[in-house]
Amino acid sequence: MKYSIALSLVPRVGSKNMRRLLAGFGSAEAVMEAGVEQLMEAGASLRTAQEIASGQSIPRAMSILDLCERTGVRVLTLGMPDFPRAFAECPDAPCVLYVRGGIDFNSGKWLSVVGTRNATPNGIAATGRVVRDVALLFPDAVIVSGLAFGIDKAAHAAALQYRLGTVAVMAGWVDDIVPKTHYYLARQILDAGGAIVSDMPPGTVIDRGNFLSRNRLVAGLSEATVVVESAAKGGSLVTADIAVSYNKELFALPGAIGEPMSEGTNMLIRSNKAIMYQSAEDVAQALGWKRTAAVPAQAVSLAPRLRQAYENFPDGARLDAESLADLWNVPLWEASSIVGQLRARGLLAADPYKCYYKI
Repeated sequence: MKYSIALSLVPRVGSKNMRRLLAGFGSAEAVMEAGVEQLMEAGASLRTAQEIASGQSIPRAMSILDLCERTGVRVLTLGMPDFPRAFAECPDAPCVLYVRGGIDFNSGKWLSVVGTRNATPNGIAATGRVVRDVALLFPDAVIVSGLAFGIDKAAHAAALQYRLGTVAVMAGWVDDIVPKTHYYLARQILDAGGAIVSDMPPGTVIDRGNFLSRNRLVAGLSEATVVVESAAKGGSLVTADIAVSYNKELFALPGAIGEPMSEGTNMLIRSNKAIMYQSAEDVAQALGWKRTAAVPAQAVSLAPRLRQAYENFPDGARLDAESLADLWNVPLWEASSIVGQLRARGLLAADPYKCYYKI
């Protein structure tokens, strides 16, 4: 572990080069103990090889490891059983991860939810609905975001509200909460069994580049990313591009034409980069997720007629009122009444085309 941290601290090594060196030498210790010529033969530049061979980063690595042990920060390195397997698909994913919190990175269904810092009230509400719908179908889901203002904050807050695990990715050291006003939210995430993660060592000076680098962790940790709101340019579009480059699924919520905070999401859908998000079923079908939720408690207490209608509604289907009347063998007015009662209990929802689906 000491040698992995030391290698990650060497300037210009970077994640891609570190992975290549680890593959070539078999371990971080072997890399750090190699000579300059060996390192250059493995693809390192002369200057980088000299810096690695000098061992100058080892004392700082030992200091960081001591800090982590004293403050309860976990250090995960490539090759450890607890290291996120989702990073295997990401050629520039970090080889060292600092984690505050005990979450299992290889358990559950992971979904990143991102968007603009300048979120609209509709965007905040939509974020809550996305997380709620996911929670109803997949109570083992984990929501990943960046703890920023706007959509990120709404995603973490909704995950806490619906009792999902949630992970916040930092642009600096795990204990350097940015913005500082989100310290209490970070505390809630940890108290609920979530985690704060980063690949940046302590003492990192946070600048714009750090936030862009952070986006690769947000995209890499999950099986898919959902962009809720975005202007024509923004960090969430960078995260979207990274997710696509990792061959991860990408979803975007459509917005009103002419709405500035919908320009980015509409562009993602129009360019076929993203699948249009309408419900959690869209995510489930794209990723092959199997529903883990039992019949919702709201359905258990329904009157027999309503419960039978709910149970007869096919999972994943989107049906209009006329189709439901045929399915339930009732008049149209009665089908509309049943739909209204099921929607009032939070068991059905409608898409923009007035088709209904289970949530």
